[in-house]
Amino acid sequence: MSVDLIMEDTRWKTLNLLQIANAAFKETLAQFNLRSENFICCILACSSKKIKELNAQFRGKNNSTNVLSFPSTPEIYGVGSILKLKSKIDPFELGDIAIAYEVCKKEADISKIDFEDHVYHLIIHSVLHLLGFDHEGEKNAAEMEKIEVKVLAKLGINNPYL
Repeated sequence: MSVDLIMEDTRWKTLNLLQIANAAFKETLAQFNLRSENFICCILACSSKKIKELNAQFRGKNNSTNVLSFPSTPEIYGVGSILKLKSKIDPFELGDIAIAYEVCKKEADISKIDFEDHVYHLIIHSVLHLLGFDHEGEKNAAEMEKIEVKVLAKLGINNPYL
């Protein structure tokens, strides 16, 4: 498996989060012709309280969020640089993701979308951040959304932006 999972909040056990994470990870990397077996990441399945602490500590923001992504190295500026770095280390550690149960569940409920589908989407989104993508500015946001929608479609999940 390419994803290590730390289950800090037991409410995540309502989903098969490891299966979801590995499928999302694999399909996201496949979009760039990358084999998931050559990469690893760690996901912390936590509460909104824990993600608020992480957000304050690492981003200086004193609020909860749905997910946080922590790339393993500051040299990642996109998929091209990952390929250069990866040649030095195999498997290459992309970084860490933290995902907060309450925030994700509330977002899914408010949007009237399936909770599991929303979790797939958020993990794909986070993996893209680990690959160096961001959504600062309209062009970057549109590019990220386009990739997310493609990966979600491969997993049989409808476009969440409609």
